[in-house]
This record gives sequence, C-alpha cells and structure tokens, in this order.
Amino acid sequence: MIVQDVMSKQVITCSPQDYVNEVAEQMRSLDIGCLPVVSKNKLVGMITDRDIVTRAVAKDVKCKVEEVMTKSVISVSPQDTTVDASNVMGENQVRRLPVVEDGTLVGFVSLADLAFPFPHIQEVSEAIQSISEPRSY
Repeated sequence: MIVQDVMSKQVITCSPQDYVNEVAEQMRSLDIGCLPVVSKNKLVGMITDRDIVTRAVAKDVKCKVEEVMTKSVISVSPQDTTVDASNVMGENQVRRLPVVEDGTLVGFVSLADLAFPFPHIQEVSEAIQSISEPRSY
C-alpha cells in the first residue's frame, strides 16, 4: 500500500510569520502536537509543541514561528510505501510525517493512519518500537 492511500489530505498549516502564541492556541484547540509551516505553497518547516516549549516559552519571549520552527523537515512522498513511511518514522523517532510532492505539502501521515488497514500492524509495531527507543547523544 502507498502513503497516498492512507494519508490525511486536509492539513491545517501555519505561516512562518504567524505568532507562536497564536499557533500554540490553535494546536491546543485542535488537540494536535505539530503543524506544518508553509510559505508560498512550499513546506518550509514544522513547529511542534516541543519547539514551542524549548525555544519560545523557555526563553519567555514573544516570537514568530520562523524563529522556533524546525527547518530540517523529514517527509515522505505520496508514492512511498506505508512500509517506507513506517521505517522513516522509526529511524527518526517521529509519529507523523508531512507528505510532500515537488516541495508542496499534499498531506500528512501519522502512525494512526498506518495502523489502518490492519494488515500493516507489523510495520506500525516496529515503528513504535523504534520511536520509543532512547536515543544516545
């Protein structure tokens, strides 16, 4: 199965020029942990709840998304297999990935998306195991 078959196609995004406090409020109200950052229809970063806490709240400053977002984004393409997506999640210890085609965000895939349909439970299980392993720095 390919990522395009299981990804979410309607993705909430933010802009690098948005204020972090507004993005944090949006994430809270939607009960999500990250948002893709898009500029001129291109994925330019990701902002996570961890980015907000460690790079904004901890510094006690009002700032824009571009100042705290993660700029090196790990992504998959719509034509990648769900096994590939699971492997990327495990290798990078992430639970969700933007789906990008020619630099443009076209969807989002999460572990929950990969858990259904049921036949891929082995890949999801392996991804969860890899994500949960402590990293050595």
